[in-house]
Amino acid sequence: MPLPMVHLGVAVRYFEGSRVPDAFVLGSIAPDAIHMRKGAGREDKLRTHFGGKETAPDRLKRHYAEWIGRNPGEDWHLYVKGYFAHVLTDYLWGLDVYADFKRRAEQDGVPDSEIKNRYYADTDGVDFRLYETAAWKEPVWERLLQAPAYAMSPLLSEREVDAWRLRTIRWFEEPANKPQTPPRSITSDIVEAFIERTGDEVRAILEGWER
Repeated sequence: MPLPMVHLGVAVRYFEGSRVPDAFVLGSIAPDAIHMRKGAGREDKLRTHFGGKETAPDRLKRHYAEWIGRNPGEDWHLYVKGYFAHVLTDYLWGLDVYADFKRRAEQDGVPDSEIKNRYYADTDGVDFRLYETAAWKEPVWERLLQAPAYAMSPLLSEREVDAWRLRTIRWFEEPANKPQTPPRSITSDIVEAFIERTGDEVRAILEGWER
């Protein structure tokens, strides 16, 4: 699924150029904090994503209502909105960008054993490009640093969310993490177009759930 900079880009588009609230910023990367849990596997990630890429919006709606109602605070509501924006973004990416990538890889005869490596080479490359060039990166990075971490108990602990925030920030500071070859199938143009339409679509879905 998409990597952190794509999720943050969707958050920026969601607010249409207005200031993205701190809590929404952190919420928009929080579901992947499961990677900070020692021994976590696929089943753990499916739980934090309410079933993963197969979970359609109509099934997510009831989970959203449950979580948004757990705390009346505005920051909590923004955090939960960011969290579900992430899950919806994963779902839409799977239908759109990943489906096209997988089809193209199969047409090109890429062995199944190589598809995952090629996918992450492309998505890491695009994420680094966004980190280096996106005009919104600096203000969003500040908000990511100062946002309060919330537990999503029993899905995620506050410590895990905070650790993932720091890992995300530090990842881009290490040149060795940047792929040396440019993306082949998932290009910057594809991802930027996805961010624009997904920010709008996710906003429409979440607003619809609150009517």
